[in-house]
Amino acid sequence: MTTTDRDKQLADIIALRPKLLIRLLSIVKKDYDARLTEHLQKNGYADFKIGDMVLMANISTEGTINNELAKKARITKQAMSKVVKNLEAIGYIITRKHETDNRATVIFLSEKGKQLMIDMFGAVQEIQSYYTGIIGEKDAELLRDVLFKLAVELHPTIVNGTP
Repeated sequence: MTTTDRDKQLADIIALRPKLLIRLLSIVKKDYDARLTEHLQKNGYADFKIGDMVLMANISTEGTINNELAKKARITKQAMSKVVKNLEAIGYIITRKHETDNRATVIFLSEKGKQLMIDMFGAVQEIQSYYTGIIGEKDAELLRDVLFKLAVELHPTIVNGTP
């Protein structure tokens, strides 16, 4: 392959960049995270990090063990343990020893964590409304349906609420 052929091939690839799915998802995810962070900080949650969302998005009201949270979030147990320590230290969660398994710890939302979840849901709805205002209700519904279909195909147990 000559340099000219390689340059042409590279130029063709670069021309496709604007509509690459990974790039588009990344742009929207970064915008979403920034809007959510701004909302939370404005509402008194300056100590909450967007990276800790992996726990908040996967915890159940009945409490969840670290291993289940890690599986649902698709991160290592060690990484989830760090998130747990951080959120416990700032009061968003509490932990208790599992009733039947001494090796496991059950993680629950504290009252502060419950309020965070409620406030976060309000922010999520505002962000979704903002995006819907840009693309319209029909396209927003189609986008949710397509992404849901893809997520169910890729990770059915996570989407349907089990690890």
